Amino acid sequence: MPLVAVTYVKGRPGATTTALGLAAVAREWARPVVIECDPAGGDLVRRHELAAVPSVVDLAAAARGTADPREVFAAVTQPVTVREVTVPVVPAPAGGAQTRAALPELTGGGRAVLTAPDRVVVADCGRLGPGSPVWPLLRLADVVLVLGRATAADVAHLREHLGDLVDAGAGRLVVLLGAGGVYPAAEVADVLSAHIEQELARDPRVVTVLGPLPDDQRAASVLGGSLIAGRWWRRLPLMAAYAQLWDDLMPYLPAVTPQLADEDVEEAS
Repeated sequence: MPLVAVTYVKGRPGATTTALGLAAVAREWARPVVIECDPAGGDLVRRHELAAVPSVVDLAAAARGTADPREVFAAVTQPVTVREVTVPVVPAPAGGAQTRAALPELTGGGRAVLTAPDRVVVADCGRLGPGSPVWPLLRLADVVLVLGRATAADVAHLREHLGDLVDAGAGRLVVLLGAGGVYPAAEVADVLSAHIEQELARDPRVVTVLGPLPDDQRAASVLGGSLIAGRWWRRLPLMAAYAQLWDDLMPYLPAVTPQLADEDVEEAS
């Protein structure tokens, strides 16, 4: 099953919101789990009043002791509820030291839990920088989702990191634009594609630019734990955008996913 890594390179927080939002609106067949892998520390414990344990530290320890990821997740996930949907999450401690120590275990001998056979794993990787311990995780991902805004500064930072991102990613690199940009997605795609082709001498089709996401503070507050989801929470603009994002990502996810999606449709009909 797919591994989707969510990250950003500078000035665009929102990886945790996006990871949780994607999991909340995923189709039932996906059985998503969110893992906080942010080397700077996690936010889910504070935002959603979760217990300090189990955490990603326990996930790393459990991953070393069993070959079955299903048993691991049953033991170390905690529930985050959005109305009628319960998202299993593996939070990270607020301080980043323990997460940084756990990440090599997850991307080494315990890597099977990140590519679980029975569910989609959405990894919140936080901010990406030189020497970050999440780089090995990006190499395992089917999709690396990089958040940014369509501003001159953010596009410049994205362009400077493209070489490392293209080299690191075995899967698809997707730039997801947030609200507040000044350039259309097509123009950002042209700039990044030209850099990849002319400066990096790579195939410019390795990068896809999507968005922008809507400016939806209500949905962000629901995902941030400060607002209870209403009856029609799925219709909020940001939630609808995350649902559409799954459709956009489907071509880049493992071939088994469309088959499962078709089965899900048949069962519903």
